Amino acid sequence: MVLTRIAWRFFVKVALWIAIQNTALASERLTDARAAVSQWVEVEKTISQETLAWEEKKKLLENMIAVAQAEIAMIKTQLEEAKASTDTTEARRAELVQQRDENTQLTATIRDFLIPFEAQLRKLALRLPKPLMDKLNPLIERLPKDPSETSLGVAARMQAVIGIMAEIQRFDKVVTTGEELQELPGGATREIYTIHFGLGAAYFVTSNGSEAGVGLPLEDSWSWKTVPDLAPSVEQAIALAKGNSMEAGFLSLPVATNQTDR
Repeated sequence: MVLTRIAWRFFVKVALWIAIQNTALASERLTDARAAVSQWVEVEKTISQETLAWEEKKKLLENMIAVAQAEIAMIKTQLEEAKASTDTTEARRAELVQQRDENTQLTATIRDFLIPFEAQLRKLALRLPKPLMDKLNPLIERLPKDPSETSLGVAARMQAVIGIMAEIQRFDKVVTTGEELQELPGGATREIYTIHFGLGAAYFVTSNGSEAGVGLPLEDSWSWKTVPDLAPSVEQAIALAKGNSMEAGFLSLPVATNQTDR
């Protein structure tokens, strides 16, 4: 009986000791668990913060990529436009170069044509009637005497040639009257009245009607041949041309040439 009580007490003490040990161990485990939970919370918080920071950085990177892509697209567009503009400019330059070469060739052709033609016009001018020459003198003076040393452009020279030809053609289609001084064989001069039927025939009569004649061109001048009997007819022709005579009629006037009179 006494042994049984002793054994029971020993058993109770052992049980209490085990319980106390278990309680201390549980307390340590609880502390460790709380520390682990606290660390886990901190880790989760850090992960969340890093995640938020990464999301912001990701959005920033995406925005930067979008901006870069837009700039790249704009640069590509500008390059394409510049290339198109360069192609157009190059084509225009080639066109202008070709046009310049054609103009240079055309200018050379016109210059080659003008050199002998201007010389012929200068020679022809000596044989033209005075009323016509009075109009042509400004244009004749523009024809270069030496084509190799002239500073006048081809366009201006061509314009002068065309002007001379047009004036000659115009004169040849009308009847022209005028007044000029005629040099006599003795060196004296007298006033005469002239009438030109284009370039085909010309006549003169003196101011007092005492003499008349026919005009004809020589190699280097214009000359008058006296035919006294023509005075009445020439005076009448001049009056008709000026509108001073109301009487219509036929006039018989000879045509003079360097060889014969017809």
